[in-house]
Amino acid sequence: MRYLLEAARPILIDLLSTIVFFILLWTTHDFTLATALGIAAGVIEVTIRLIRKKPVGVITWMSLGLVVLMGSASIFTHNPLFVMLKPTIAYSLVGAAMLKRGWMHDYLPEIAKPNLTPDDLAPWGYAWSGLMFFSAALNIALALTLDPIAWSATLSIFGLASKIVLFAITYVAIRAKVIRARNATPPQEAVATPPAA
Repeated sequence: MRYLLEAARPILIDLLSTIVFFILLWTTHDFTLATALGIAAGVIEVTIRLIRKKPVGVITWMSLGLVVLMGSASIFTHNPLFVMLKPTIAYSLVGAAMLKRGWMHDYLPEIAKPNLTPDDLAPWGYAWSGLMFFSAALNIALALTLDPIAWSATLSIFGLASKIVLFAITYVAIRAKVIRARNATPPQEAVATPPAA
């Protein structure tokens, strides 16, 4: 369980501002407030990482940039469609980034890294990319046909469920591969020390 949480933690942190936005939208039904506080959460998250000299991932920068850009556009124009289309841009950019071979290596627990090759990870990286592109297309359809509250609920349920399912499948498959690789490696034999003369 510890390795599962270790693997999921960076993804959840990267998406903090988006999570804050959806929770506030559902609880307050105030699009402007949810957008403004989502922007604030993203800025605070990145600021804390920079102060602590922690690395800020590409997904975090991209998520923050989109939240600020599209959120500001929605607030100033009073048109929620800008924020509603933001996930399509985010999913498309993330999907394109996930086409890069080996991107998953940074998200692996340390115990798994020495036991996996890029070939082991490539099919899972492409599966994640495919899910992102599908989600991008689905979001366009939802944003153009649903009101903001129904859109956020539908997209969140689909997004969360699809990612949990793919994460679980990926985790189980990669963990099984790591266990097989570790079991196939013969243990290091102790080197016999010659007797003293």
